Order: sequence, then C-alpha cells, then structure tokens
Amino acid sequence: MNISSLSGGVLSRFVTNIAPSQQQSVVETQKEVIATCNKLIQEKPSRNFAIIHLLGKQWRVTDGDLLVVEGYWPPNIGDKIKLDKVLLAATKDFSLIGRPLVQPGLVTVTATVISKGLSHTRTHFKKKRRKQFMRINFQRAQQTMLRINSVEIANKINEDLRNVF
Repeated sequence: MNISSLSGGVLSRFVTNIAPSQQQSVVETQKEVIATCNKLIQEKPSRNFAIIHLLGKQWRVTDGDLLVVEGYWPPNIGDKIKLDKVLLAATKDFSLIGRPLVQPGLVTVTATVISKGLSHTRTHFKKKRRKQFMRINFQRAQQTMLRINSVEIANKINEDLRNVF
C-alpha cells in the first residue's frame, strides 16, 4: 500500500474533524499551554520533583530526599550546593522536559552534604578448583550523603532569564 494512495493522512483527518471555529494554530496552542503552566506555578504550589544528572547517574529527587553518591566528590560536610544539571522537572499537573537539560535557571535544586565516609566492605573471592588457587580481596568505596533541601520551579516559562549563574 502506498502512502500517497491513502486519503488524507493522520494529521489531515484530525484537522478535518475539528469544527472550523475550534481550529487554532500551533503557536496559539503553545502560548495557551505555557500560560496555563505559568498560572499553575504561581497559584498552586505542589510537591515538585526533578530528575537530575549527578556523577554519571540520573536521580529522581524531591524535597527531603537522601542520596548516597559513590565515588570521590570534593564538597565537604555542611556545604550547601546547587545541582544544575536538571533533565526533567514536574509537578502533578505538568512536566518540563529538557533537551537534554531544562533551561538554566528555570529549576533550582539545592542540597546539603550530610556525611562523607566509606561504603560497606565488598568481598571479591576468586577460586580455581583443583589448582590450589584462592584470592580474597576487600573493597570499600568513598560515599557522600546528600539531603535535597528544595526543588523549585523558580521563574516563569519562556521568560528572559537574568543572572542565571
């Protein structure tokens, strides 16, 4: 079956099913959606969550969460940090999806370093049977524990941002 032989197409069937008074341009629809999201940000604060990129991994975070990050990380205990690499931010009403990151300064995720230490001991046991070969190695990785203080959608969507960094 040839695509050109189909009558219309998916898009044209949807457009023709809409009454003429309901037809809107894509730009008008986008403006309405953005206006609705801005209104929800101002009037109806709810529990926000975000997906952030931190040390090569993606984490879903919300207010009050604890993260245990493995590997060396320079911040000291008590440091308040701002996590800039936000991939997605959402509430129960809408989502802001980045390509690949959400617009800088639009979403603010702040965290506090709670503790630094070593992980539990991992045992690596190697043995070759009938060869009298056995090795036992122990490994402990550095860990940093973070508490997420807040996830805030700070500015209005599609506004000019000043003093982002």
